[in-house]
Amino acid sequence: MRRIIWRVAVLTVATITAFTLSPVPWSNASTPATPPNSTSLFSVSRILKLDTYGSDPSIVATGNDSMFVIGTFDRSKGAVDDLIRINLKTWRIAAAARFPNETSVAFGDGALWWATGQNAFDIPAPDNGRVLFKIDPTNLHRESTYVLPNRTLLVTVVGSSLWVATPTMLIRIDPGSGRVLVNVVVGFTPTDMSPSGHGKYFDVLGSSGSKQFVTTYDATSGRRIAQRQLPGATGGPLATTVRGVWVATDNLNNKTAAARYYEGERLVPSVIRGGYPFDTSLYPGVGVIWLVDSGGQGSTDCFDMSSGHVRARGGPLGVWGSVATYVGRTYVLFERDLTDYFLRVTPSKSCS
Repeated sequence: MRRIIWRVAVLTVATITAFTLSPVPWSNASTPATPPNSTSLFSVSRILKLDTYGSDPSIVATGNDSMFVIGTFDRSKGAVDDLIRINLKTWRIAAAARFPNETSVAFGDGALWWATGQNAFDIPAPDNGRVLFKIDPTNLHRESTYVLPNRTLLVTVVGSSLWVATPTMLIRIDPGSGRVLVNVVVGFTPTDMSPSGHGKYFDVLGSSGSKQFVTTYDATSGRRIAQRQLPGATGGPLATTVRGVWVATDNLNNKTAAARYYEGERLVPSVIRGGYPFDTSLYPGVGVIWLVDSGGQGSTDCFDMSSGHVRARGGPLGVWGSVATYVGRTYVLFERDLTDYFLRVTPSKSCS
């Protein structure tokens, strides 16, 4: 995730403008739907029913007392990706919008950033996937549309720096104008990107052929700080901590995964915990890392973010379950019987 300065075009084509959806059905679920065997991990304090199961639903950003979730929650008009804003104070879906395609979403600098990147469901991406949308985080209306030099695979906000990953480079962009400020050529294809080091750095997962890497960059200049080759395939997500980054790698031979911890800005290999289900995903929490089987079959764990010691183990969250933390509170996306639920949970003593 160059020193070439690109001119960024502002696109005004009506066909890629987002339009507002009717509010996604919500409820406080009179019959609570909670993850099975989860009491060792957390207790559920609030439940929001979203809609029938869609495409890879996930929590993609937090901010402004809101949680932002993507997924195909309304399939009546075809299989496309939807973005919803959940107001954490009112516990309602406050806004919903539809955009043509999605590969990555981030919040920062007072806006949501939506990278289009590549085709999904055979729906063409705007301008061959080179578009980055700037979205109002309150009403989810599109504020600006920037067309970049190549496909916008990933986006993240690190402190005050907005970074976009393309298949060949990392680009730092002025959030007000879309002007390219910094270009960094990389020798791999970025697959995940996350801020780290209290906004000083950002970590990038990437692949080149059969090789996989995790690399740390300076958030202002884009200077490469360190890089480590990973002993297995991975697609992320990265789970960053104040001291390092966790990443799950898959063993293609025995179909298992391992959680690996790389410590410090030099990414020193520190902890390995293996034997987890294939498709394991890791999410940072308050003092712990949450381990979720994205296939919806394996257990959900919380473990110490420094030592990797498993503190508690509970039931699965369903397909594509995910965990997010905002201002010290923990939120879970949970699937049961093809319906998605958004939960606010209180971690157990073991997981806090």
